[in-house]
Amino acid sequence: MNKIQERTVTALLWVNSVTHIIISLALVMAMALITIYFFYEIYQAIVVHSLFKGFLHALGTLLLLWTIAELISTEIKFHKAGDIEVDVFIEVAMVVVVREIILLPVKEIAPTLMEVGVWVGASLLLGLTYLLVRLGQRNGDQQK
Repeated sequence: MNKIQERTVTALLWVNSVTHIIISLALVMAMALITIYFFYEIYQAIVVHSLFKGFLHALGTLLLLWTIAELISTEIKFHKAGDIEVDVFIEVAMVVVVREIILLPVKEIAPTLMEVGVWVGASLLLGLTYLLVRLGQRNGDQQK
């Protein structure tokens, strides 16, 4: 490679590292804020005496916390090994869809059958995608 290409690659690697540092800091801040919000939702459920609705909202927030924790774990793996598996993002998408399904019964406006069908269909497609990715990873591991 010539010097311009080497400098370009060096600059891009530096920008990539800085970007991942920013992402890591944003994930830590998001974790802190969502944790505070989780306890606030529990407090609100107790004060308002709406335990069922409050529990479902808190569960939805807890799923967001799990998602952030998974993304933090992924960032740690990236910083150590430099690669990220695609299945993590499918898992995150599955959690988001499951969270929406859990929160459907406590929405202010009752969901339509079409809306429920879209979320259930999305969860089934994500589950199938996750299964295919994991099978592909397993077959790739066996061939090595």
